[in-house]
Amino acid sequence: MIAVMSAEYDPESEAEAAMKRAAASEGADRQRLIQLALAWHQLARERRENDAE
Repeated sequence: MIAVMSAEYDPESEAEAAMKRAAASEGADRQRLIQLALAWHQLARERRENDAE
């Protein structure tokens, strides 16, 4: 079952926030936050593509 993401999350804002936290971090924490930002960015892209259909 695939759940629809709640509208209360803005993936673009979440991606930006994660990148800001990554910039202020170091080491493994920084890498984890970059991966999180990329995941949010992917969700934002998919949402835009779905909205365009």
